[in-house]
Amino acid sequence: MKPTVVKINPEQLDELRWKLLDSTDSSDLATRSEYESFRIMFFGEVIIGYTSGKVVSNGPYSEAAVQNAILEMQPTTGAQITIGSDEAGKGEWLGPMTVAAVALTPEQSTLLQSLGVMDSKSMSVVRIAELSKTVRKNALNVESLVISPEKFNTQIEEFRKEGKNLNDMLAWAHAKVISESYATLRTREENIKIVIDQFARVKTEQRLSRKLDLEKIELVQRPKAEDEIAVAAASIVAREAREAWIDRASTREGFDLREFSIQEAYDHANKVAFAKTTYIDSELRGKNGSSD
Repeated sequence: MKPTVVKINPEQLDELRWKLLDSTDSSDLATRSEYESFRIMFFGEVIIGYTSGKVVSNGPYSEAAVQNAILEMQPTTGAQITIGSDEAGKGEWLGPMTVAAVALTPEQSTLLQSLGVMDSKSMSVVRIAELSKTVRKNALNVESLVISPEKFNTQIEEFRKEGKNLNDMLAWAHAKVISESYATLRTREENIKIVIDQFARVKTEQRLSRKLDLEKIELVQRPKAEDEIAVAAASIVAREAREAWIDRASTREGFDLREFSIQEAYDHANKVAFAKTTYIDSELRGKNGSSD
């Protein structure tokens, strides 16, 4: 069995440690490096809590113990509902740009955290697919937007003609999925917080203000927002949607597009169907001085 990894707020590590030690099946072990916050033996299996907030369990009993302990911990958010949004594929030439928004209660956030939802950047494609199903099953609402390469190429050119750039396009896409998620919740009386990984604060706020009354909503834009479970969940949904699209396109083309080099993609007769050609042209011009 592979080790199971979950991520919590580093400030919660001490609380988690004491909850894990509150069992006759657990015992405290000496840490082995400066990066370890605690090391616990549980039912013959080791649990390691790292100062970064990552918690690694090495067997089914320890995995269950960590999940149960996290579920008993108090949610760290004060909002009754959090909508997090994130994107995937904005900088890659292959495949679509996907954007997702996920709405969670504090209890749902804690549950998803206990099941391994965290920043998706270091996850395998298989793990992302598994967790995307978990998010969709347990969230209040999930919205996603898939901008195919062909549509992306058209839209980014339209934005550029207006003197705008990729950040304007991102702000539009985030505002779209967030407002669609909010629309499903606005009849509820709970206070709602929106959290976005910061990329263009003013542009994003302007786009959202066209669709939402921001005076009634707490809007948070900050770097590394994936430590908010709703944002981490959105990153997983967005990445899964992108990977699934590439899988379908690979089946359609008859080969794995992920194995293509950028030059091979540029030379392909049907590249507009699977590649952001504006990215390819720009990168090859940068390398060769010309894309011809």
